[in-house]
Amino acid sequence: MKRKVNPPAVITEDCIGCERCVATCPSFVLEMFEAKSRVVRPEWCIGCGHCGAVCPTEAIHFAGMPFDGHPKKGEVPAISPELLNLLFREGRSIRVYARDPVPEETLAGILDAGRYASTGTNSQNVHYVVLTSPDRIAELHKMTVSFYEKAFSRARGWLGHIVLSLMAGRKTAEYLRESLPKIDYAAEQMKQGKDRLFYHAPVVILAHAESWDSSSAFNCSVALYHCSLMAHTLGLGCCFNGFQAGRRETTMIEKGSTYVWDSAIVLGAFSLGINPHSLGPGGTRDRL
Repeated sequence: MKRKVNPPAVITEDCIGCERCVATCPSFVLEMFEAKSRVVRPEWCIGCGHCGAVCPTEAIHFAGMPFDGHPKKGEVPAISPELLNLLFREGRSIRVYARDPVPEETLAGILDAGRYASTGTNSQNVHYVVLTSPDRIAELHKMTVSFYEKAFSRARGWLGHIVLSLMAGRKTAEYLRESLPKIDYAAEQMKQGKDRLFYHAPVVILAHAESWDSSSAFNCSVALYHCSLMAHTLGLGCCFNGFQAGRRETTMIEKGSTYVWDSAIVLGAFSLGINPHSLGPGGTRDRL
C-alpha cells in the first residue's frame, strides 16, 4: 500500500524560478507557470523531499512531514572516498560469535541505519523480524532445514531433476545437484550439534516486504547492507543468509505476533553477534 505523504507547498514569493525542483522531481508533481514553480499533481508525490533539498531559497515546504536534520555540520559527503573504500574492504562474513547477547539499544541503532537505505518509489516498505530467543531461532532453523531437505531430495532422482528443471530452470537444478555433497556433509555436521545455518548466532534478522512490489527484493537487500555496515562499525559481525530469501514459509514464524502481513515475503536475512576475534585485511576480489 502506498505511503501517505503530504505533497510539497511552494512559497511563490520565495521562488526564484530556477526550475531545479521541476527537474529533480521523479513524479512530475511540479511544473513551471509564469516563471514560478507550482504544484500541479499533488496526488503523485512520493514524499522523497528532493525538490526541497535542491531549492536554493527554501521556497518548498512539506507540512506535517518532519525531515531528520543532518547530524553533521559541514561539507557533504561526510566521508572521504579513501575511508569509504577501506570500510567496504574490511567487510567479512562472520560465522563465529560470542555467546553474549546483543543489547537492545545496539540492535535499534543497527536497524535505524536501514531506514536510510534507498527504496523504489520511496516506498520505505522494508520491515524486520528480529529473533533473539534461542527457541525462536531454533524454530526457524528447523523450518528452513525441513524445506531444503525436501528440495534437495527432489534433486537426487532423475524425475525430480526434470521437474526442478521445468519449475526452477535447468541452471538451478544443476546447481542443486552439484551442491548435494556439500549439503550432505553440512547435514551430518548439524546432526552433531554444529549449526551450519545460523552458526549459533544470538540474533537472526529477517527483512520482509510486500510480495507484489517489484522493488521489494532490492529494497530489502540495500537496507540489510546498510544494517551490516552499521553492525561492523559497532564491533559486531554478521553473515548474510540466502536460505531465507523468497520463502513464504519463513513468514509463518511470526504470524501469531503480527510481525508480517499475508502478502509479505522474506527477501533477506543475516545472523548477527559479537565477533570474538580480531580480523586481518578483507578478502581479495577478482578484477572487473
